[in-house]
Amino acid sequence: MRCIIFGYGYMGKIRYEVLRRHPKVRSIVVVDPALNAASVSGLGVVALPEGAPIPWETCDAAFICTPNHATADLCIESLRRCGRVFCEKPPGRHWDDFSRIAEAAARIPDHTLVFGFNHRLHPSVQAAKALVGPGGLGEILYVKGTYGKSGGLRFRENWRSNLELAGGGILLDQGIHMLDVFHLFLDGPLTVVDAVLANAFWGVGGEDNAFVLMRSAQGIPAFLHSSATLWKHTFRIEIGCRDGYLVASGLLSQTGSYGREQLVIGKRQFEDEAMALGNPREEIIYFDRDESWEKEVNEFLDAAIQRRPATHGTLEDARRAMQVVRDAYALAEGQRAKGHVSCD
Repeated sequence: MRCIIFGYGYMGKIRYEVLRRHPKVRSIVVVDPALNAASVSGLGVVALPEGAPIPWETCDAAFICTPNHATADLCIESLRRCGRVFCEKPPGRHWDDFSRIAEAAARIPDHTLVFGFNHRLHPSVQAAKALVGPGGLGEILYVKGTYGKSGGLRFRENWRSNLELAGGGILLDQGIHMLDVFHLFLDGPLTVVDAVLANAFWGVGGEDNAFVLMRSAQGIPAFLHSSATLWKHTFRIEIGCRDGYLVASGLLSQTGSYGREQLVIGKRQFEDEAMALGNPREEIIYFDRDESWEKEVNEFLDAAIQRRPATHGTLEDARRAMQVVRDAYALAEGQRAKGHVSCD
């Protein structure tokens, strides 16, 4: 496979490293106006200067790793030119961007389109998924998730804090990962019941806190708090089941700032079953290896080569997450217009 990466920021570099190690990848071209030949010396890639023609004729697969405002147009063009596209989340700035991508994909027969939702492939999430349902802890009763950042000195200057470039705040930027994980566990679309968005601290236009209450098609409640003011990088998902509970927390990352990834497994015990008194025995599993990046890229390349549908990060997965974001923004905006909630 001859691959091209659009954007060589944080995500572009991660994709490059994964592709560089893949045995089926023959060449990698990087397109980023900030790069020149000197800056990629020794990387084994070709960096195209700004304005240079894109070598579509030698491109088998495109990776879109750009800021959100460029995502939709590049994704559509890449679908049209080579038909095999891996696009980072979110799939555009808003529902209209996503709809344009979906419409373009519908016009391309035998295309392969995958979105970067790697959190569902993290080891704690995969282990938790294997423990719910029959034979495990039983059916899910509720899901709660908290995903947050500490902010940082340059938070306001980051393009993600520019509403025109990003299209949304912390719900779209980071919360969308947790929404995808919710859909993984609840196996279907989620309906937004209520949403409160707040710009409590940063004052950058988009929300820095999002509280979204949802319900699955089976009536199972789910609640998300996505935040840029937790002051501590946090990833935590709680899954209450009929026969116990699961708590996945921490997140293996390059910086390690989300803490050690682990899964707590607790089994339900009433007082007539044991003297638990609300403190049942728990098992804790720690994880030290994150293969989520490799798994999702491998799946994308395998699906493209074998001309079969991808198994995760699909257009439908992206649609479900974006529908929740769209509906939460619309609901919060309606409440704000009525003077019930302020996001200013």
